[in-house]
Amino acid sequence: MDEVRAIYKMTKQLVNHLREPLPSEEASREDYLDIIDFLLEKRGLMMASLKSRSRSPVEPSVAREIVEMNESIEKKIRAVKAQIGRDLNQTRSRLQVENQYTNVSSSPTLEGIYFDKKN
Repeated sequence: MDEVRAIYKMTKQLVNHLREPLPSEEASREDYLDIIDFLLEKRGLMMASLKSRSRSPVEPSVAREIVEMNESIEKKIRAVKAQIGRDLNQTRSRLQVENQYTNVSSSPTLEGIYFDKKN
């Protein structure tokens, strides 16, 4: 039962961390994601060790609460992933525009083209 309580506490800690919004600064964002990764990995190891041992009785209320928290964790992680994807797309498009302005010579020019006005 102590292992289940430890998983519950770890899950609760992860939920509390995910309630904070994703920081916009790069260093803060990396720390935020590192904490999520650490908590997920530690929780996963705890769950794996629980599965490998014999079944212990679990309070239904604790198990139900862990499952509910897990669902909210998955939703929030998907939201964080989507936000990071949007940020990456914005960065890519911004870099593409910057490259177009800095590499003007690489774009096609109209020099040497003859326009025939026959119509």
